[in-house]
Amino acid sequence: MGGRDLQLSVYDTTVRAFRVGLRSSHPMYCGMITGRKVVHLPDAEAGPFPFVPGESLVVPPMQPVHIDFPESDEEPTRCLTLEIDPDKVDAIVDRLNDTLPRPPEADPWTYDPSSFVHFPHSDGIERVLQSMLSLFQEDLPHRDLIIDLNASELIVRMLQSESRFLLLGNRSKDVPQHGLAAAIQYAREHLAEDITVDDLAEAACMSTSTFYRYFRTEFGTTPHQFLTDERVSRARELLDDPDATVADVSAMVGFQSTSHFIRVFKSVEGTTPKQYQLRRPSAARRRTPDSDERGLPSSD
Repeated sequence: MGGRDLQLSVYDTTVRAFRVGLRSSHPMYCGMITGRKVVHLPDAEAGPFPFVPGESLVVPPMQPVHIDFPESDEEPTRCLTLEIDPDKVDAIVDRLNDTLPRPPEADPWTYDPSSFVHFPHSDGIERVLQSMLSLFQEDLPHRDLIIDLNASELIVRMLQSESRFLLLGNRSKDVPQHGLAAAIQYAREHLAEDITVDDLAEAACMSTSTFYRYFRTEFGTTPHQFLTDERVSRARELLDDPDATVADVSAMVGFQSTSHFIRVFKSVEGTTPKQYQLRRPSAARRRTPDSDERGLPSSD
């Protein structure tokens, strides 16, 4: 379903299978909803990689992909795919460049139809996917028109998420000393501090209003939400250490109070920091029931 410019499909798999072929004549967006797959790209040197909920994959036209479903008999998979007419993508890219130009140090918005792109969902993409799933399951009037509007938003979110992943994924020191990349590097080096948007704007060599506008355009999120995401991401890494207390991790990622950290972490991850830590393989072997959620000795 979806109309002339796109085709929306939802695939449910409940049996184990290996090396299942997938190919489309148009660029195809894939969003994992449940379960786990293993993707094999045409480039053998790239190696297979797991494809799990919360991740997106963009497949170029006429490029064969092979997929394994190693656990689908026990944990069924669900994946949403959207085949999109390249002319529709180009039209949205042109409109983005006209209405939401990128920062001066960046190239114009563009889409490379020859590249595979694998990146984590943004909150915006997750919302669009859930909306499309709802539309897929309901026989609503003008459903194809609504799907088309959702698809346009998905393309914009996808371009922003790809840009965010490529720039935010660069953790090397070799980054420009100006612009959004410099602001991101500054944020990562000062996560334990009370960082403000003014601080980030200064690192980017922009006024605060200009920085805020470019940041939202480029990444589809606010600087404040970006800082929250970075702090939670860093907290997950620190919680892999079974000896780390929740209170210590909270301070190390810049939260002023442990209780605030616990609330924010749970809102993002759906679980408390301590519960997350105890589910890690290294922590499960060393579980200490005599500590409370804040990582402090229990008073019991």
